[in-house]
Amino acid sequence: MLIASPLVAVPAASAASGGAGTSPAGGASPAPAGPPVGTNASTPQTPATGGAPTTSAGSARPQDGDLVATATGDGITVTTTVSALLGHQLAFTGITSPAAAGDVVVVQRLDPTAGWINVAAGAVAPGGIFSVVWRTDYVGRLTMRTVLGQTAAAADASQAAGSTSPTLQITVYRPGLATLYGKGFFGQQTACGQTLRRATLGVASRTLRCGTEVQIYYGGLTIVVPVIDRGPYANKASWDLTQATAKALGMSGTATVGAVAGLVQR
Repeated sequence: MLIASPLVAVPAASAASGGAGTSPAGGASPAPAGPPVGTNASTPQTPATGGAPTTSAGSARPQDGDLVATATGDGITVTTTVSALLGHQLAFTGITSPAAAGDVVVVQRLDPTAGWINVAAGAVAPGGIFSVVWRTDYVGRLTMRTVLGQTAAAADASQAAGSTSPTLQITVYRPGLATLYGKGFFGQQTACGQTLRRATLGVASRTLRCGTEVQIYYGGLTIVVPVIDRGPYANKASWDLTQATAKALGMSGTATVGAVAGLVQR
């Protein structure tokens, strides 16, 4: 289930969804507007945007969710994967000057209200290599940066002076049980007012507004689909995926997926 948000469910008298389970407790709050202050000499091995692009209903395509991205700045090169599940470990590995051996390396997250905050720290090993592990505790599309031996305030001052810490974007998903539906409901109208087809991409939610985009992560793939129906209502599931959505992700039955509503963070 996702973190609660002010999104309001649109009630409906009937729905095509035949799934089972409790719904997520809503979406997520607005993400920070734009990238962090300053530029970044980023050289991603793959786009560090954390998943599939926003697309209209019925046109979303699955994207590789296990991409690895690299950024370089301030004499630091750092690498991480662009997707993670809430509560799981995410490693930021890299290299800096061998002269920095023994110094503290800090991973920071850009908070929409508080600015840069420290989330994990480690020490630079001989040869300048480092590995900092963050146990994710925040859901959404996040901007992260890596700094050496600095507080968040000192890093901000360094950034303002023209320093460019390596910055990456990742997506942290809230895990939840997902069912799937379709057979027996094709041709019926969903609670959001569209006819369910075999090719319909979408997800059922008990609380999110119709049309809210949900980014789903499963089996190393991500896809962005809209809320098109109400449900699920049993089996403690958080989501009910249409048959076409499940097929696009390679999902053949009830399974745990990661999800972020609205492609925003909280």
